[in-house]
Order: sequence, then C-alpha cells, then structure tokens
Amino acid sequence: MARERDDPSRWLFGGVFEVVGRREVPNSHAYDLALRDDLLGPYIKRLWLNFKPPGRAIRLNMETHLDHIEVGSILEQPYAGEPFPGHDSINHTLGVLEVAVRQDWHDWRGALQHMKGVYVIHDLQTGMPYVGSAYGDTGIWSRLCQYVDSLHGGNVALRELVGQKGPEYAQTNLRFALLEFWSMRASDEHVLARESYWKDVLMSRQFGLNKN
Repeated sequence: MARERDDPSRWLFGGVFEVVGRREVPNSHAYDLALRDDLLGPYIKRLWLNFKPPGRAIRLNMETHLDHIEVGSILEQPYAGEPFPGHDSINHTLGVLEVAVRQDWHDWRGALQHMKGVYVIHDLQTGMPYVGSAYGDTGIWSRLCQYVDSLHGGNVALRELVGQKGPEYAQTNLRFALLEFWSMRASDEHVLARESYWKDVLMSRQFGLNKN
C-alpha cells in the first residue's frame, strides 16, 4: 500500500507481491519480488484503504493489522496521479513533477499547457531561489517538461548545481512553485516585467541562482 502524501491515514492498494528471493547484500533487507496479479489484481491502483498505523513502526505485519484496515473507495479507473491542486497550490519537487510529466497527468497538462507564468525554484537545502518564466509559445507545462528532462532548464546556475550535486539531489531538493500565471493572451513584455519584479523581491540575483 502507498500512503497518500497529504493524508497519512489513506492508502492506495498497489498489489500483492510474493518474495521470491533475498539479495545477497549484508544488512540490506533487499528482496526480489514478483507481483501476484492473480490476487486482487483488478483492484490494483483502484482500491483506497483507510488505516492509521499505531505508533511509529515502519515495518508492520499485515495479518496483525488487517482487522483495522477499512475500504475507503474504489476508483472506476486506475489511479493515474495526484489531482491538480490549482495553479496557486503548486509546490512540488522536480521528482514529483517528473512523475506528472512521465505519466502525462491530463488534468495537470490541461491546466498548464496554455498558460504563461512566473515561477520560483527553491533549493530546499540552501533556501536559494531561482526565478524564471514561461512566455512566448512555451506554456508552463512545456517549461516543466524541459526541467524534468534536464533538471536545470538550460539555466546556468542550475546547470552548475546539478553538475555538482547530481540528478538525485536535484529531483529531491529543487522545488517548483508558481508565483503568477496568465492566459496565453498576456503579453511577453508583461511576463518578463513581472519576472524581473520577483527577482528583485526574492533577491534571487544577489543571494539566489539567477545570473541576470
């Protein structure tokens, strides 16, 4: 079961797996698994369960807690990703956004592909911001796809950061949020002026990752 990020008592059923081998790595607790889709296969990624684990244990025995797990709901179609939270509630790491792009979450793409905007990317370890924008024929969704593919979007300081820290660091610690957003009818001049405004407000040239 996979715990929902915003509700620790809500879980999505991911399938029944059989342990078919143990990897020969000391103290790794690593196993080879095989999906048993003959067991509740039709409910994989469709069954939501309610369960509040007792205490802080991270490894639980299913049989011990089975009586405390309740069926919450069953989706008509398999779960395809986190519902779009709204333009003003995007605050996600590049790792999460990679899943959105790779799985082509339709509500995310539909809400962002025809929008211009100004965004900020924060390094969660240092707090340093980078302010950028999506304008011209490039909507916010297309810009997100560029970040997912490269992790730096072609930006000089972000490219240096990814080169120094590595892709895993970038996916985990670079967090994207929208500062402002408009329809594609907004002029590029307006978008760029607002981008410059936010660079001044967040002081991303002096203390952040903007080079211009």
